[in-house]
Amino acid sequence: MSRILPLTVIFALLAFVAAFLAGPIWSFYDLRSSAEAEDIQSLAELVAFDDVRTSLKAQLITSTEGDSIAAPPPSFLKDPIGAVAAAIVPMTKPTPTINIDSYLTARAIWALTLGAGKDANKVDPRTFTDKPPVPDVLYWSPDRTRLSVTHPVQGETIFTMKRKTLFGWQLMHVGLPGVDDLPATMSVTPSPEDKALASSGAKSPVE
Repeated sequence: MSRILPLTVIFALLAFVAAFLAGPIWSFYDLRSSAEAEDIQSLAELVAFDDVRTSLKAQLITSTEGDSIAAPPPSFLKDPIGAVAAAIVPMTKPTPTINIDSYLTARAIWALTLGAGKDANKVDPRTFTDKPPVPDVLYWSPDRTRLSVTHPVQGETIFTMKRKTLFGWQLMHVGLPGVDDLPATMSVTPSPEDKALASSGAKSPVE
């Protein structure tokens, strides 16, 4: 009896630590399962919709405009002309029409967890992939974790999760894949002209 009690305590501590560390992975699979089952109540607990909507809006708008995410505007006290110009320019640009909420439906969230990326609001997650990708841990801290899923065509989608309870985590940010995130195996086949230049040792005209 004297030996069983310490072993029980040790196993209990190990189980607690394992559950504490694996919390984000469990929450991710819970998110994928809840989205597949269209369990809206569970999704409301697992997703901070306002934060995710803001993150997707910034990425989708800049992707449509062809620009990167803008830096903060100049200070009016330090650069009044630049501040006024920064305030006027957005008013002259047409606002792109993007339905951000179409990425926040249960089906779209399911597709995001499968790595559908920017096509998550269009594809059918039931036929999108034969085998759901396993999430990789990119970063872990006691209160914040980043997981990623990689699709061979779409690239890498990053999920930032924040601790809400001792073992519960909530999705706060979704990083959509870009052109630079495509796997290196997807190389471009050289043209016959490029092959001839390479064999002769000459440089390509674009270089």
